[in-house]
Amino acid sequence: MATLTEQRNSDGTRSYTAQVRVKPFKPSSKTVHERDYTTRKEARDAATGWAEQLEKTLREQRVRGAVHADVGSLKFRDLVTDYLADPETQALTTYSERERQMGWWVEHYGSVRALEFPSPLVIRAAREALLVKHEAGTVNRYLAAARACVNFARAAGLLPSNVVWPPRLMLSEPKSRENFLTDDELARVLEAAQEHSDLMYAAVMFAVGVGCRQGEQLRLRWGDIDEASATVAIRVTKSDTSRRAHLPPAAAEALRLLRDDKVLPMPTRYVFADDEGQPLPNHFLVDRWEKIREAAGLPTLRWHDLRHASASFLIQGGATLAEVAHQLGHKNVATSKRYAHLVPGAKPTGADKLNDRLSGKS
Repeated sequence: MATLTEQRNSDGTRSYTAQVRVKPFKPSSKTVHERDYTTRKEARDAATGWAEQLEKTLREQRVRGAVHADVGSLKFRDLVTDYLADPETQALTTYSERERQMGWWVEHYGSVRALEFPSPLVIRAAREALLVKHEAGTVNRYLAAARACVNFARAAGLLPSNVVWPPRLMLSEPKSRENFLTDDELARVLEAAQEHSDLMYAAVMFAVGVGCRQGEQLRLRWGDIDEASATVAIRVTKSDTSRRAHLPPAAAEALRLLRDDKVLPMPTRYVFADDEGQPLPNHFLVDRWEKIREAAGLPTLRWHDLRHASASFLIQGGATLAEVAHQLGHKNVATSKRYAHLVPGAKPTGADKLNDRLSGKS
């Protein structure tokens, strides 16, 4: 059952504390202050409405069963803690990014009651706050992370099954843009990266020279590099599935700058690592990249555009789409066709030999 208690505050206003007791769930309470509403009646009605809704939800779940006994008092941060500790979540190749996204949600909405979090008003307010700093695509990834947490909580019995993620919250994303660096722009980027630090210079050189994804780059270990064959093993998943990609000598030289002058790094150690030897989180490169691109006079250049630059330089140098697909790790050549417009009508590999045959010279 629900009870409502009125308290007089020192400033003369009233506060209303609603408490809900429904066995076998633990008691839950919420205090509403008159100063947060237009009238005293609105405050009282808000407290009463909260209690009635929670009591109804708990009674429904008592019939259905399989819901956490603390469901009425759980905060959103409690859901996040369990979600990030779940083995399936930790197995995500993007776990560090997911952890960072959920950190934002906890910072801004951690104290919100779990039952009240997935409401249109709360999520839309969060979306607007994210849009101040991020583009639509990034905001959608934050929303998707919170939605995954809510779905996990329902499946784990932390939330009732009738608590669902609000629809129509994802933003329309503009068509993916691809920035291709000119030789001059590449030189400016490399100069800015070198002035920043050896780490960022090596990171940018590797990103352009190899063309791998950011997550693949951060999983790079010293043992993956084979300077003799000028190749590097790119780890695609946490299970260490990998492919061999070409490592330009200039990129290899930049990596050597990270090595200790006296002790060769252990093969199992990460190349792009923190002081404890653990792989850097995704945001580490991105945060420092913002300073580098500003210094280079290219404020809209994304880290992912370095991958596009790698492909464009390869194609302009005569690489085939199949070769680009292998280097960048595309599952099929069709994905690489986005770069074909860079050299329209370019002479394909083997064209000279074909001409010799046609001319009777072979």
